[in-house]
Amino acid sequence: MRIDEQEKRYRIGWFEIAMLVCVLMAILVSGANAARVKDMATLEGVSEQQLVGYGLVVGLAGTGDGSNTQFTIQSVANMLQKMGIVVNPHDVRLRNVAAVMVTANLPAFVKPGKKIDVSISSLGDARSLEGGTLLMTPLQASDGEYYAQAQGAVNLGGISARSGKNSFKKGHALSGTLPNGAVVYKEIESANLKTGELRWVLSDPDFTSAVAMANAINQVFPNSAIAEDASTILVNVPQSMRSDYMSFIARAESAEFNPNTNARVVLNEKTGTVVSGANVQISEIAVSHGSITVQVANTQTAAAATPLFAQTAIMNNQQINVQEPRTETRVMPAVNNAGQLAQALNSLGVSPRDIISIFQAIKKAGALHAELVVM
Repeated sequence: MRIDEQEKRYRIGWFEIAMLVCVLMAILVSGANAARVKDMATLEGVSEQQLVGYGLVVGLAGTGDGSNTQFTIQSVANMLQKMGIVVNPHDVRLRNVAAVMVTANLPAFVKPGKKIDVSISSLGDARSLEGGTLLMTPLQASDGEYYAQAQGAVNLGGISARSGKNSFKKGHALSGTLPNGAVVYKEIESANLKTGELRWVLSDPDFTSAVAMANAINQVFPNSAIAEDASTILVNVPQSMRSDYMSFIARAESAEFNPNTNARVVLNEKTGTVVSGANVQISEIAVSHGSITVQVANTQTAAAATPLFAQTAIMNNQQINVQEPRTETRVMPAVNNAGQLAQALNSLGVSPRDIISIFQAIKKAGALHAELVVM
């Protein structure tokens, strides 16, 4: 009896484990495409601010702006004048200084004293910013107010060197970054969030996604959200949560929903890159694609010596061979997802650039049921 009871308990235990695994798998599959509100939308009135400034990079090893860049010379003269040193701009000869534009993005709610990353780019005819240091540069926004100040050593992603007629270049040496190179001394004025109504704006407007997002917030706070249009979701803060707006926003932006976007195929003609979404569909269509190969061959032949020419002459004979391979027409079956689309295109045995031409032709034929974006 004890053995039977132990076997029964053992079987029940494995059954419970199997059921638990099935439930977990179902949850994982159902939430595979789910996204949080905070990842797909932003609060209206809460956005980052773009900053820009003009500065000087010093300490370059003769790779800075030349004498033709007059604004760099004038900037150095003005800077020295503020320090009590008066110089004539016409007497200044600089190769260790470069004028740069400094840019940064200041997120919302960043308090004064915090540091942010900045990027710099050469403005004159400098050859490299390697080894340079950015001098104190105020950064202003579109409203004309100054929000941060940048200064520090330049971090480049490339290197450039020259010696006489020989030169070496790797990457791009005329732009760089300053990690934590700017100190914030003024906070962005954000919109008042404690008004009883909040609006989330979708990054990719879509009617279906907007409704799904509103339903997801309503599951957390019933009857609080409604989709106003394809990109805006209006949320009424319940009276019980108006004393704690931060908790309400934290719970609302953690709600998950399945975003629905348009089927899209993105083509990059420069790199030959083809990216397709999961909802791309192509009707059954016949595809015929061919190309002409032109080959020029240069052969050298020796001409026999003549009484006029004692030496053997070398003559170049160019032969042009034009080949047009046999074009095979294949029937591409209808596909319903990106995986089937990739298999169908690989079966044609064509290059990525040829695939771009095929996609454009399929779209014009009306068989591609997706938006075609050419970069």
